[in-house]
Amino acid sequence: MRSILFSLAIVLAAAATAAEPGFSEIIIAAGFHVEQPVLAASLSDDNARHVVLAGRDDDHQQRLAVYRVDGANEDSPQPILSLAPGANLIAYDVGRLGNRDALFFIEPGRILRYDFTLNGLVAVVDIRTIYGQDRAGAIVPIDFFRDINQDDRDDLVVPDTAGYRVRLQRTDGSLGDEILLRESSSMTVSSGIVSFESRPLVSGNMNFDALTDLAVWRGDSLRVYAQLPGARFEGRPQVVPLGLDLLSEAEMRTLQNNRGAVDQRELTEKRIWSIEDLNDDQLPDILTESTFSEGVFDKRNEFGLHLGRMDGDRLVYRETEDAQLASEGLQFGLIGTDIDGDGKKDLVVRKVRLTFGRVIRALLSGNVSLQLHFFKMTADDNYSDSADYVAKTNVRFSVTSGQVDIPAIEVADFDGDGRKDLVMQTGRNRLSFYHGVATEHLFSKDEVDMDVILPRNGALVAAEDIDGNGNADLIIRYNAADGNDSAHTVRLLLAIQ
Repeated sequence: MRSILFSLAIVLAAAATAAEPGFSEIIIAAGFHVEQPVLAASLSDDNARHVVLAGRDDDHQQRLAVYRVDGANEDSPQPILSLAPGANLIAYDVGRLGNRDALFFIEPGRILRYDFTLNGLVAVVDIRTIYGQDRAGAIVPIDFFRDINQDDRDDLVVPDTAGYRVRLQRTDGSLGDEILLRESSSMTVSSGIVSFESRPLVSGNMNFDALTDLAVWRGDSLRVYAQLPGARFEGRPQVVPLGLDLLSEAEMRTLQNNRGAVDQRELTEKRIWSIEDLNDDQLPDILTESTFSEGVFDKRNEFGLHLGRMDGDRLVYRETEDAQLASEGLQFGLIGTDIDGDGKKDLVVRKVRLTFGRVIRALLSGNVSLQLHFFKMTADDNYSDSADYVAKTNVRFSVTSGQVDIPAIEVADFDGDGRKDLVMQTGRNRLSFYHGVATEHLFSKDEVDMDVILPRNGALVAAEDIDGNGNADLIIRYNAADGNDSAHTVRLLLAIQ
């Protein structure tokens, strides 16, 4: 049965003194296992909002459905589109072409768009991609329609064995000529198996001409593709040495392939974690991760910030970190997000302690302590030595069943005040909201609690503006660990202004 059940607004149970966030709930009973992240867009002429769900039915056949989520079809709760996508449809995405959002698909040799007026697929453009044959597994969402040159128009970006193939969107909504970014993919051969990998694509002004360039990193260097007048890019990259003493691609591959045979005592690894503009100067900055091992169960790591700087007409990075996030234990899941609305990226990182004694205690208790550390970027583009805000929660697991319960954690602006709020799971079916505040503490000390049915895997909870009102909403999916009925369900919590 496929239906959308609209419930009454959920009122949060909390003190009446706070400006409490309110949510309306939409429960989508999809009729199939919803296994892919939910995408949101306006896919009809009336600008109504929709969500795209995908997964498999009980017979393991792939399914994809589109639902309207603004309440207009409350009396006829049926999907506006229900597909059993064939193996020729490899991946899907939502993007804006011209003045409209659209649902796109990749099939071997071309990009397709679903036309809701014609109720069918229509060709958009012929392409060459790494996806050269029909898929054997699940249809998946891939972000191949996105704005890569920061002109507020979505562009077509698809990986190929020779490198990324890019078509920039023109002002009239048409797609420009194809540009091949050579050397932007890597090939490996192992045991007679050939595999290709697309490196993360970075955008930023890297030659100081006011145009947004593209880059990928390879070991201790950047490959920069300069943007040219006429919405084009250089196809062959300029090599920019980084000089950050990073592991080469060959060294990283050796460590990955021989992990069980490498002596991990006194082992140090340093690699790039991410490249993005953190201090809002239009230059890409680099976050590196260094991991130090005293043994298998005694590890710690640190993140280093290297700000991008202009040196004449060159982009340079200092070998010494501009800021360093170090702690006793393992930090992971680092993300950059502007929490306080000043345009600069603050950092959120998860932390656990991993020593032999702690591993034994965790196995006995079935519980691992998890800390969230928040670092605010200062006015001089630095981060404090210690976190500006710390939140604590737990990861629970069963050594008998192997089930791991991961808490849901999201940082987003739910109340529309321009500051990010913290949402954290604090009970089996309880979320706690901590409002963003205009102080150095980042979040309020008092929480606002809400009871809601949550998945055992908190990674299935995501924050996104579903209804397009500028506030973040919550998308809650479930999997087999939550029961078969729940695995067919998506719960949407829409923030009420």
